[in-house]
Amino acid sequence: MGASKQRKLRFLYVAWAFCESFGFGGLVFGWGSFVYVLKDEGLYAELCNNGTSNSTHNGSLNEDCPDRDSRLELVFTIGSTCAGIGSFVLGQISFYFGMRVARIVASLCFMCGAYIIAFTTNDLPWLIFPGMALVAFGGISLIMTNVQLSNMFPVGGGAVVGIISGAFDSSSGIQLMVKLGYEQGISRKTSYLILASTHVLTFVSTFLFLPKDYVHPVQEEYVVTQEIELEIPEKPVSDYTNVMLYVLMGGIVASPLAGAFLELNISLFKNSKSSFSRSVKPNIMSLTLTSALGVVLSVLLLLEDPSHLYYIFVFLVLYRSIFYTMVNAYIVLAFPSAFIGSLIGITTITSGVFCLLQHALFEWSARRNAKEVNIFLIVLIGISCIHPFWQWIACRRAEQRESTKE
Repeated sequence: MGASKQRKLRFLYVAWAFCESFGFGGLVFGWGSFVYVLKDEGLYAELCNNGTSNSTHNGSLNEDCPDRDSRLELVFTIGSTCAGIGSFVLGQISFYFGMRVARIVASLCFMCGAYIIAFTTNDLPWLIFPGMALVAFGGISLIMTNVQLSNMFPVGGGAVVGIISGAFDSSSGIQLMVKLGYEQGISRKTSYLILASTHVLTFVSTFLFLPKDYVHPVQEEYVVTQEIELEIPEKPVSDYTNVMLYVLMGGIVASPLAGAFLELNISLFKNSKSSFSRSVKPNIMSLTLTSALGVVLSVLLLLEDPSHLYYIFVFLVLYRSIFYTMVNAYIVLAFPSAFIGSLIGITTITSGVFCLLQHALFEWSARRNAKEVNIFLIVLIGISCIHPFWQWIACRRAEQRESTKE
């Protein structure tokens, strides 16, 4: 497809990418809603004291069962880790064989995973592990490939990254829709068969919109973006879970705002003396804000009053939106297109490896005290404040060197 025609249709491409990312990208992160359905169906109920594996709709759902909770939490841990692994593997496939091959592999994995989840039963509960792993593995490719569309926009590329990242972030709400459908009589099997079938629509962009290799920038320009997760207490018939997913879908609005904030910072520092400062300075404010929101979020988790959950949800949306946008925009706008898949893969597999620790944190919280875990996380996130401070020092040194040359 010619470059001029691509420019004319680029807004259509972004709209399609938005729908793809929202519908299929980050389903694994809507686990909080989906696990409600699995518990209500009695999956792994045999691990509970009553030993029943039947769906009891009330009994097995509300029963305090640490062994079952741990097993199901492990499903999410493995799934989110596979998202990181998938990003790295698909990034390498994209680098060596092109974006189209990577998307085809990812789409087939997603559809296989969705079919496996659809046919998971209480007699074959272990199928939920490969099913969720494949869905996570396949979904991550959508953020990797679709954010490259920002290269078609010489101005506003950061906002495009924010829009697509927000859609990916908010796709966790699809699991809420599965849960709400389940409560209205639509089975998990039906919902996931629909997801598997409609995922075929991603082949439209794979073969018609997106190039075979990667999206070349219309004009060379460079920028920055980042990500995270959470877990919540319960209230009767799962009200807090519903509220959380509704608020998380607000990422559709929050991420574009994060992208616009990034664009504003770029314009503020475009006249800096050194090229290093022009590319790095816009990130300092966003990185500082990200770290600050992370600390505030962790502090709020120390408060035991359930009413504070609503504040937590809001800060979580802001944190995730800035986090996603910062990571993706930095990679897309600061590096050549050929390396985008690999770099996003390396970044995501790093987070995926650390995701393995969440099961250990879950066990730590269950066996000792959740406050200990939250205090540990506050300290850990606080350390991230070193990064923007180090960048600020590096920018000052770069400008001093430029001044010396003059």
